[in-house]
Amino acid sequence: MDAVTYPSVSVRDALQEYAVPIKLDNTNAANNALLHKLHHIWTPDFRVLTTNGDELYRFDGFAPPAEFVPRVLCGIALANLRCKRFDRAEAIYERVLREYSTSYAAPEAQYYLGVARYRRDPDSDELLTQWAQLRSRYPTSEYRMKQSFKDLPEPAK
Repeated sequence: MDAVTYPSVSVRDALQEYAVPIKLDNTNAANNALLHKLHHIWTPDFRVLTTNGDELYRFDGFAPPAEFVPRVLCGIALANLRCKRFDRAEAIYERVLREYSTSYAAPEAQYYLGVARYRRDPDSDELLTQWAQLRSRYPTSEYRMKQSFKDLPEPAK
């Protein structure tokens, strides 16, 4: 990641806009206590934490910049969703769908965009609308499977 992903301008911009990134060297014994507390097993290991160190999102393994940025954005959006900042989460998920619609993270963004809109306004039909779009745009994704308990009409074209 140091050679390919982290030097990318898009990665740097996304991290600077939404996060306070820290990097821990897992070969440095001084970091062992924190790495143990985080149950670290593999690198790269990306986490979104609260200021108290509570984990709100994680993913492990290499991702090139075009996949890392939308994954980071989804993680930050989910952290906002978990903290009930629905409008902020919604805006970030919309960005992922607008700028990274073919990324591996896009189905996650579509799924949780519906959740964010529903949590903001439970009387709206946005959850079902977004999930219908998920079914149409990403029919073989893990997130399509997660919402498959609902029998949804096809989205209007």
